[in-house]
Amino acid sequence: MAVKKVSREHAYKLGLWNEREANRSGLLDAEELEIPCWRYALISLPHPILKQGLSILDTAGLNVLRVEPELTLSLFSSAEAIIFVLATDSDDTSCDLEIWRNYINRVRRDDQVSVAVVMNKIDALWDSASDESAYSLSVAPQITGITEKLGIDKQLIFPVSARQALMAKINSDPDLLEKSRLANLESYLSDSVLSYRGQLSKQSIIKKLVFLLNKSLSLSETKYKYALDQLEEFKQIDCDNADMISKLMAETQERQQVYLLSVEKFQASRRVFSVQAKTLIDALSQEKVNLVIQRSKQELTKGLTTYALKQNIQLLFDDLREVLLEAVETANETQELVGVIHRKFGEKYGVGEGEVKLFSLDQYQFELEQILTEGETFRSSLKTTMTEQSIVVKKLYSSIISKIRDVFYQANQDATEWSDSVLLPLMRQIKEHKKQTESRLHMLRKISNSNRRHC
Repeated sequence: MAVKKVSREHAYKLGLWNEREANRSGLLDAEELEIPCWRYALISLPHPILKQGLSILDTAGLNVLRVEPELTLSLFSSAEAIIFVLATDSDDTSCDLEIWRNYINRVRRDDQVSVAVVMNKIDALWDSASDESAYSLSVAPQITGITEKLGIDKQLIFPVSARQALMAKINSDPDLLEKSRLANLESYLSDSVLSYRGQLSKQSIIKKLVFLLNKSLSLSETKYKYALDQLEEFKQIDCDNADMISKLMAETQERQQVYLLSVEKFQASRRVFSVQAKTLIDALSQEKVNLVIQRSKQELTKGLTTYALKQNIQLLFDDLREVLLEAVETANETQELVGVIHRKFGEKYGVGEGEVKLFSLDQYQFELEQILTEGETFRSSLKTTMTEQSIVVKKLYSSIISKIRDVFYQANQDATEWSDSVLLPLMRQIKEHKKQTESRLHMLRKISNSNRRHC
């Protein structure tokens, strides 16, 4: 990564000065410090695994992770796999353990995130390992040590030499590439990470297809049963029972009138639902969230002390939690209204309550609490206390608040999608009922006209 030298005061203003880390690195009295030239860079490479859809994010090292953890932590929630890179030639493992315990282990508990360890710079062992067997004996104790310290399976530890792999790629040297052990890591990424992503996509597609097929099958079965009943009924009609035809036509016309009245009532219920659904969507809107955030930002910038700043951050977190709780109450009311509509019209038109698509904000409550827990760590940290208030506010909004906005945005999108689709099964059945009634009336008229001509 490209770096540049700046004064210690400038690094402090950017939030990139950590006295504890500087003391460890022997830079406590340094007048100038190296900092990254940019926050991140996008690089595209013609690699087969990348062409399959894999995106690799090379996150900041420990020196940046301590002072700007949001650069890395903000990516964990969306990652499908985490590759933890260690240096084989490094004797200081305390920093590595700190990252593993404080950051990786939090995400590792999620079964949907794969975690593997890369032991880089194994070429440092080649001088002492003259052949393959000697190399294996040399690296085996280190793999065992990592397994014990990190509590990870040996199969998920990959010794590699990135430098030698790069040289092998540049010089087209297959022997050196094999010696670098890069192929084992590439196989893991392809067979495990990409394969898992494919399985998730497959499961999602199958779930949607099964839902659509079941709906289609249910509708087809209803049509088929109605057609059979109608056929049996029409078989009993002949020239000798014209009165029966008149009676069936009268019944059908009466049923048509009842249907029209029912549709009016349904449309009235649907209008009530539309108002309630809009209330739910507005409760999760970016406008409402931004109003809370902007109001709190003004209070944060007015704080004259670190204590006041931290208290205002806590109030902001409480306000955002309250916004989602209000949305949960509105969602429950909307869900109850949908249940009432389905109980009122579902049985009449053959739509059971089991077919109602439920909507819940539980997942978003869980995600918000996770982010707020992370925010509380940020709020109460010593680094926040020692950093200039404007920098603290900037970091808070670029990391924690940004992720909270994403949670509310996704919740709003899901609420909109649900409100647009939850009454569709009932509407389809009502329209189908209309077609059946009109078809029945049409067939009775045709039979009546035919009987008049032939009887």
